[in-house]
Amino acid sequence: MQVFRDAVQASHEIDHIDVLFNNAGVGGGVNVIDEQVHQDSWSVYEPEFVDRIIGAGHMLGLIRSPQAQLSKLVPGARVGYEVAMRLGLALGFEDSLEMIVDLAGRGEAAGFDSMFVVEAGRSASVPAAAVINATTVCQVGTYVVNAYAREPWLTGMMARDLDDLSGGRFVLGVGTGNKHFNEWYMGSDMSKPIAKMRDYMTIVRAVVAGKRGEAVRHNGRAHSIRWRASYEPQRPTIPVYLSASGPNMVKLAGEVSDGVGVGIMSSVEFLRDIVRPNAQGGATTAGRDPDALAFPMAAMVSVNQDAERARDAVKKAIAELFHPVPHPYYDSQLRQLGFAEFADQASALMPEGKLRETMDLVPDAVIDTMTITGTVEQCAQRIAEYEGFADEIIAFRIAQRDEPRGIAAYEDLFTLAAQN
Repeated sequence: MQVFRDAVQASHEIDHIDVLFNNAGVGGGVNVIDEQVHQDSWSVYEPEFVDRIIGAGHMLGLIRSPQAQLSKLVPGARVGYEVAMRLGLALGFEDSLEMIVDLAGRGEAAGFDSMFVVEAGRSASVPAAAVINATTVCQVGTYVVNAYAREPWLTGMMARDLDDLSGGRFVLGVGTGNKHFNEWYMGSDMSKPIAKMRDYMTIVRAVVAGKRGEAVRHNGRAHSIRWRASYEPQRPTIPVYLSASGPNMVKLAGEVSDGVGVGIMSSVEFLRDIVRPNAQGGATTAGRDPDALAFPMAAMVSVNQDAERARDAVKKAIAELFHPVPHPYYDSQLRQLGFAEFADQASALMPEGKLRETMDLVPDAVIDTMTITGTVEQCAQRIAEYEGFADEIIAFRIAQRDEPRGIAAYEDLFTLAAQN
């Protein structure tokens, strides 16, 4: 720990570190206070502990903690440095809840900072509760729940309960879902998603923050509510992120949410030049602090000791985004980033089941800029490229050809988490 402290001092050209807190370890972090090392639990999030070190004039340096999130936690805190980006693990595509629970525990032990449950093949709420009970310190969230599958009041109530169950570790990710699936599975009318999500997010954020007996009222075009909470929330509010890809939804996310949930096909340029300016502009227009917005990003992570096998696996995953019909969000992102020709080709070939032909057409630039692919070392380098643009990367693991069954298939990903 002292070697690490000395390295931080040297790299940031500072003479002394009053408090060095590293929350990357399981079960808490290690503090260096006045040259003495001792264990401290997750109490850095306890107000009394934070007040003590801030009140004493200490510098607080957080590892894997975005400055915007810290500023909301400790207004006025002086951040000395930020080292590693947070790394999360996406769950929900596994064959059993038992597997999800096992992965959550093993993933936390490996060094993942968060676990996010996807609402796709499974619902999100029950697996999220199971993941909460399988972990102790990592953040647990949904990425994302489908706003068309439930009313905003119920979504907010679910978030309150999961935050209560987790002791304040829950974060809620909400999105519109896949347009085609919503129409096929539920007959949903998705003709006015912006108006719907404006009301939806307004109500959800009011519900998660509602105090006992406090009136929550909203009368919108798509959703309304008249409600009072019957119990106090676990904490004053819960972070609520809106998943967004198109420019109008990204701008709305900046206006009405705590962060923009960015999808699994995003380059540094997409975040830097398109998403962040648009969302922060929306926040400014709404009279909100644009610097307080979080930018978590989901990403295809194809990691293999054989880099070519990793690339082949991610080509398959990209092609399958166009089967049985093109996924509207990722088709849009490819076009926004200059890959319209490939999007046209995939849109024509994949509905006909021509997987290999489509894989052969995936541009190298798509793999190199819109996914995290390669050996553990190469993937770690790619993650580092997002520093300053994404607050967190949520790893959607890409299955590898001839990989072992069960937990063993995740070993390379666990190694990546340990190195982050």
